[in-house]
Amino acid sequence: MARTEIEVGRSLREAATDVAEAWKAAEAGRPIPANERILFRDWSALCAVLTPKRYELLRHLRRSPESGVRTLARALGRDVKRVHEDVVALAELGLVLRDENGRLSSEVDEITSTIRIAA
Repeated sequence: MARTEIEVGRSLREAATDVAEAWKAAEAGRPIPANERILFRDWSALCAVLTPKRYELLRHLRRSPESGVRTLARALGRDVKRVHEDVVALAELGLVLRDENGRLSSEVDEITSTIRIAA
């Protein structure tokens, strides 16, 4: 199962500390566990990226990969330009994959989130 973790409200300083610790571990030859984590500074940033339409798109691609943006837009009954924007945004986060032939898919089965109210 492919799982992605989302954290909301984590400070840049905390994220930078994680990167520095991983860097030191790598330099020391210690193994670094893979981490599929996406950080958002606040709730509004998360909501701007993971919209209901993008959630629907992810679910569709998980069940049924498509040959390209046009076929995906047709399957979703949506405008090609808007679907393209959604695919680009989700691909930047690693949630949508595009192979060398342009075929679109998603390997994400589960997204978990931690939302900090008081940071």
